Amino acid sequence: MNPRRLFVASCISLVASAFSFIMRQDVLPAWGRSFNLNAQELGLIGGIAFWGMATAMAIGSFVVDILGMKKMLGLAFFCHLVGTVLMLATPYLGGLGVSPYALLLVANFLVGGANGLVEIGINPLAATLYPTQKTHRLNILHAWWPGGLMIGGLLALGISGVLGLEIGGAGSTPQATMFGWQVKTALILVPMLVYGALFLFEPFPVTERVASGVSTKHMMAQALRPMFLLWAFCMVLTAATELAPQGMQSLVLEKTAGMNGTWILIYTSSLMFLLRHFAGPIAHRLSPVGMLTGSALFSAIGLFSLSFAYDFKTAVAAATIYGLGIVYFWPTMLGVTAERFPRGGAFLLGLMGCIGNLSVGVTQPWMGRVNDQITFAAIPSEVQQSILVVKPGEENGQKVIDPRKVKSLPAEQQATVLAAQKEGAKWSFRYVSALPVLLVLIFGAIALSDKARGGYKPEVLVGKELAPAELASDY
Repeated sequence: MNPRRLFVASCISLVASAFSFIMRQDVLPAWGRSFNLNAQELGLIGGIAFWGMATAMAIGSFVVDILGMKKMLGLAFFCHLVGTVLMLATPYLGGLGVSPYALLLVANFLVGGANGLVEIGINPLAATLYPTQKTHRLNILHAWWPGGLMIGGLLALGISGVLGLEIGGAGSTPQATMFGWQVKTALILVPMLVYGALFLFEPFPVTERVASGVSTKHMMAQALRPMFLLWAFCMVLTAATELAPQGMQSLVLEKTAGMNGTWILIYTSSLMFLLRHFAGPIAHRLSPVGMLTGSALFSAIGLFSLSFAYDFKTAVAAATIYGLGIVYFWPTMLGVTAERFPRGGAFLLGLMGCIGNLSVGVTQPWMGRVNDQITFAAIPSEVQQSILVVKPGEENGQKVIDPRKVKSLPAEQQATVLAAQKEGAKWSFRYVSALPVLLVLIFGAIALSDKARGGYKPEVLVGKELAPAELASDY
């Protein structure tokens, strides 16, 4: 077994997951224009990926110790491949009488499931390879999530620049738009093929929990501990704060700041990529819970400020605070789970990931619905009659703004519609910014409780099949 090679392959698998997220975030507006989808439907497409991820993690957390981490990652490769190919084929399969909206839902569910299976495999793998450095190593591993967002985002913007697909760009024809999002989506295949090849012939260890001899019954019982239940509730809030707004940035900032939100996602991802490599020293100084308390405070201020951004400069300023806030959320939540509840093993890590993804799967469509509701309410009824169209085949009368009809309105009414769209986009961020405020109170209370008990104390399991000193030397 080669710990370094397994860890590098794990990082690349997370890059593939990040590519699927950034490309989807970038092409959501293009899907809306190509297939006549409103903000709520686009939010559901983005959110369904997290439902897929949650489903895969819920099932995978029960069977990973039985099937092994290698088979989990092999199944992730298969789902990544099928889901990405289905997205690419959506314009052509629509001619067979299948709704493009339904196809995109299925495809993104599969890709989300693949992302969940990646997490099911790599999180316990990192905890097993480095049992005395879990929070630090999980932060380094998950640095490649923003690293992948940064690389993928730059590639997506480069493609948009070449094809003239920027907002208002000369090349934003329906044909160019479709070609552009297909090229961006196809890029997901590159890191996917790399991690599949690296994992294929590499032997894997058993999980830390199995090697330590902890029974399955004892493992399952860890999920009922009151402190874990509180930690799971915090995961609901941290995931909604971090991932749901990121998934809607292009839709929101296109309206509020007149810019492609992918630029902001690249910028915040670069901050996260760099800072996650220093998680160990910071956690040693502040404790992981202290880190999370500060993260929640910065997240609340940054996300609320981002809702007021009106141009590139204000967006960057607010995003800097927001990026500093969310940088340690996901990996540190997993790290603390692994350190405080090690007998829960891969099951608890998978359960935490499942909870986080369910949270995003609910929050992102809700943000889209808030966006639509506030937008429609701010448009005068006589203007609504001119620009809102009922989507074909929608039994519930789902409505969407037709951009072609907006352009045909008098200038004053066009300005009214644009102002309404800005208002709806802003409030979708403002409502979510209340969540990290609650986190400040919860994490602060846990940090004070830890301090009263003598400080944060992780628990380490050591089994006969583990050699912590040897594995940890690859640092």
